[in-house]
Amino acid sequence: MKKIEIVFFDIKVAMHDLINYLNSPHLVAAFQKIFGIEPTFESKPKILDQPVLKIKKRSPLKKNETPEDKNYVINQTSHKRTSSNPKKLVNITDHSHLIANTLIHNRFWYYFFHLGAAMGNEIFYCLFFPFWFWNVDGAIARKVAFLWGIFMYVGQATKDILCMPRPASPPVVKLEERYLAEYGFPSTHAMVSAGLPISVLVLSYSRYNIDLSISIAIVVLFCSWVSCSRLYLGMHSILDVVAGVLYSILVLLIMIPILEPIDHFILEYDFSPLVVFTIGYLLCHYYPSLRQWSTARGDTVIIIGSVIGFSIGSYLNNKLGFLQKPDEPPLYDIHFPNAFGYFLGVLRTIMGLVLVLCTRQLFKKFLLKFLCYVYKLDHLNPESKKQKKIELPYNYMTYFAIGVNIAFTFPYLFRLLSIERDYKLIVVSFIFLTSDVKT
Repeated sequence: MKKIEIVFFDIKVAMHDLINYLNSPHLVAAFQKIFGIEPTFESKPKILDQPVLKIKKRSPLKKNETPEDKNYVINQTSHKRTSSNPKKLVNITDHSHLIANTLIHNRFWYYFFHLGAAMGNEIFYCLFFPFWFWNVDGAIARKVAFLWGIFMYVGQATKDILCMPRPASPPVVKLEERYLAEYGFPSTHAMVSAGLPISVLVLSYSRYNIDLSISIAIVVLFCSWVSCSRLYLGMHSILDVVAGVLYSILVLLIMIPILEPIDHFILEYDFSPLVVFTIGYLLCHYYPSLRQWSTARGDTVIIIGSVIGFSIGSYLNNKLGFLQKPDEPPLYDIHFPNAFGYFLGVLRTIMGLVLVLCTRQLFKKFLLKFLCYVYKLDHLNPESKKQKKIELPYNYMTYFAIGVNIAFTFPYLFRLLSIERDYKLIVVSFIFLTSDVKT
């Protein structure tokens, strides 16, 4: 019995040491150094009365030359990238007595990893899901979006429950500003970078004749790219990233077996819109309380609202008979579209994204004014949007409307304009796809 206790104790100690090692900010700093990030931490100048901008210049300005041309460094009391030029950055960390004048030695890695980080941001989702609904396969898009909502809700809620901080700075240099107020564990970027492509692969493999080895390679490369970008930007430890990937795999193992019954319920049952809408709103309402305001809750509400919109939009498509059922069971062969098919794909995408932007601006403006009027708040005050009673319905209803439009309204408009996707073909490419499967 004692031997067993000793073994368990040794395992516990080993796991504790491994977790501490993977969570070390020095590993992140070493990773940044490999890819050309050189920080120089030094004492912060004393500031009297109030914070002011202080410019350190490297050499005198020439005539008609801007500070950016000479890589000026602007020291502030906030954490910002101060120039569009990636050569010289300023990073004010939580250690208020230190500043970091960061030198970027390799511009390629700077842009490469910033682009990788963008693959987990709002702009990527705003392009990815409309593109799949309008040009690829709405059935896969609908199910992947549902899983995406679960990834993000579980990941963001875990962050705000555990409250584990991001890597310490110094030694890490943080090159991204937007998510600084959020906690670090697990990395939701890593969760999505693993969960999203794996979901697409699993669902596509059950419907299409695809090359599994190439598909797996793409999944691994995409996940590695996005995950490493979080280390490069100093936003996560290796522990955060590894946990995010494993977390998403766990969610997939639980959800994939029950995904089809859930999808069938959403499409076929008359009361499913009410159930889905209510569950989505309650999930947002009972999201873990924030110790201090951050973008986490708002981003989560945006995602859940979008997913609920996709689901109810798909329900409307099914009830009105707009979903095309395949004549034969899968697997389906893959072909390329002709030039006119590409043209229609581009036209649908551009027109649809413009309409999405209009929907977003219209609903945001109206809902903010309406909610602030109801609660007697100033809609011009940025702090008003941070209150839960404003933030929750404001984001939820805006992105719910966007989701319904992406899945139902805009495809119906495309049909009226005779530019809808050709459901009689099973077509795929890295740019535009069409299929005859039920969407």
